Amino acid sequence: MRTFISYSHDSEDHKRLVLGFADQLRKQGIDCVLDQYEESPEEGWLKWMEAELSKSSYVLVICTKGYFDKLQPNAKPGGKGVKWEGTVITQEIYDQEGRNKKFIPVLFGEENKEHIPRALRSFTHYDVFQQAGYERLYRRLTRQSSVTKPPLGNVIKLPNARTAPNYPPIHRGDGLGNIQQNMTGSNNVQAGIVYGNLNVKLRGKPVIQHLPPPGTVRANTLLKQAITERFNKLGEEREKRFGKDAYGAMYRIFKTDFAIKKNKWTVIWDWPEAMGDAIINYLDEKYANTISGRITGAIERGTAIPGRGYLYAREKELLEQIGLSVSSPEVKESLSRYFGVNSHTKLTAIKHWQWVLYLEQLVKKMIGE
Repeated sequence: MRTFISYSHDSEDHKRLVLGFADQLRKQGIDCVLDQYEESPEEGWLKWMEAELSKSSYVLVICTKGYFDKLQPNAKPGGKGVKWEGTVITQEIYDQEGRNKKFIPVLFGEENKEHIPRALRSFTHYDVFQQAGYERLYRRLTRQSSVTKPPLGNVIKLPNARTAPNYPPIHRGDGLGNIQQNMTGSNNVQAGIVYGNLNVKLRGKPVIQHLPPPGTVRANTLLKQAITERFNKLGEEREKRFGKDAYGAMYRIFKTDFAIKKNKWTVIWDWPEAMGDAIINYLDEKYANTISGRITGAIERGTAIPGRGYLYAREKELLEQIGLSVSSPEVKESLSRYFGVNSHTKLTAIKHWQWVLYLEQLVKKMIGE
């Protein structure tokens, strides 16, 4: 189904979140249309927006304070795209006498519920920062109902009686009664879909583990690790400057920037994995503004000579990637061949930097970059 996304350019971080959301939908078969996919439509932005709103089967309205404010009668100048799209949406619902199957309010966090435009408040909204909300929206866009309506059966003729008949107990329609199963072994029990109570008796205290929902950041181990490492890297740099409260402040700033102030920051693990790029880019930009980040950036651009501490740490990191250490015979041989010394400690700062650059090229070649 062709699906258009209407949103406000509130910030660069918000634009990246919207782009990640659109990318995720396209990866999962939704023909998603977004202005960020277009450089400059030949018919002009106004006609492009109106045409996409008209021919799309669904229009996802990303509800934020910025979007809501631009639709108010006393709104400040700017945000012409949102104002135009909002006018078209309101007019179409008015023309349909209040009926609406096309325009869907979408939230990036439940706190944005208060920013749903008035014309859409009476319709179902979806918080796509929650896995359940994203799945419900995806089912709607792909027309996959989560509950199948059973066929209509025949009316049961009840006996005439002054007292209620002794009907048998009502069971689930799957024909399953109580199930009892005894197991021996490692006490590793896996349960699929469970209806009702699950009673597990073990010799020790049971440990229950929940598998992460597929398609989330949590389910992608490498992505979660990459984000965690960046949080730790940024937190360590902030701690050097601001002390023990640095980590708490870092997470509060993160929640504010991603409009999840009312949630724990760990809610990001249940976001769609396409949101991972926006999180990583955000954390990389924050780190680049730290003292270590600026130094690293200057070194990478070639505008600063790195200090000995950086060179030793980088050398060790690169050698570990190719299974060597500073004392390996291969390292000593290379140092002797290229620099005439048998130890990196005998290199000058300039030559030590040249040695590290050589290792970087070697690692890239070995991993096929």
